[in-house]
Amino acid sequence: MSDLQSHPVEGILQLGLRRTGERTVLYDCYARTPLRVLRPLYLDDTGMAYLYILNPCGGVVGGDTYTLHITLDSGAQAYVTTPSATQLYATLHKPAEQHIDLTLNPGTVLAYFPEQTIPFTGAAFRQHITVRLGCDAFVFLGDILAPGRAARQETFAYREYDSRLRVETLLDGEVRLFDRMRLQPQQDPLSCLGLMETYDYLGVFYALPGSGAIDPSLADRLHEALAPCSDLVGSASTLPHGGLAVRVLGRHHTPVRQALHTAWDLTRQALFGHPAAALRT
Repeated sequence: MSDLQSHPVEGILQLGLRRTGERTVLYDCYARTPLRVLRPLYLDDTGMAYLYILNPCGGVVGGDTYTLHITLDSGAQAYVTTPSATQLYATLHKPAEQHIDLTLNPGTVLAYFPEQTIPFTGAAFRQHITVRLGCDAFVFLGDILAPGRAARQETFAYREYDSRLRVETLLDGEVRLFDRMRLQPQQDPLSCLGLMETYDYLGVFYALPGSGAIDPSLADRLHEALAPCSDLVGSASTLPHGGLAVRVLGRHHTPVRQALHTAWDLTRQALFGHPAAALRT
């Protein structure tokens, strides 16, 4: 096992979006290789911009640093994803790092749903996500962590997966959510009681308002929608500052992905009256 390159990559992507007429448009874009972004797509009649972030390198190597800044001006709506899974390669030395900074000005909506993260044997990864929410803004966050490369029967063979999420208000910095997940399966097995047990995939979905609160009954509806799903276990709950969270465990990627899509679909319909769009991948 060895690192694949001698010089770490420092990828940067900075995006600015604003509402122009009936659509949200990308007005500011700075990219440093290997991060890239495709031109926005418009998949429904809401004017929401659908953006795909690309990494043509195929994976993330130990020592690499990726920085993503996204700013939404008032009234903008965007859905950000990736066209394929993020692969974390093995490393003997420094972990790979990713820093994501999301600024939502008043009246904006941002959904950030990358495809699954696949940590290879010996991979080490640290991620910091900071969200700043303006008044009447909404952020939706989704993430799926795989156990490893299924085709090679890799299961929890990575060194470390460390992810920190902080959501605060834009005006005064009040913390609305702080979530820390640090997994070191070689030191602390994940298959024990109270952790992953017999499941392999972890899916997480958050819906957080910049002000006010989401109707708590939505969490009950999400729980009812997830309860009959086969091959996974999960539920939804309300958060202290008016948001809601969904966590699911599954034995395969597809049911977990479908569960998070269901959560986004029901939440979007409840809050904005629009179903989730069918993405083009």
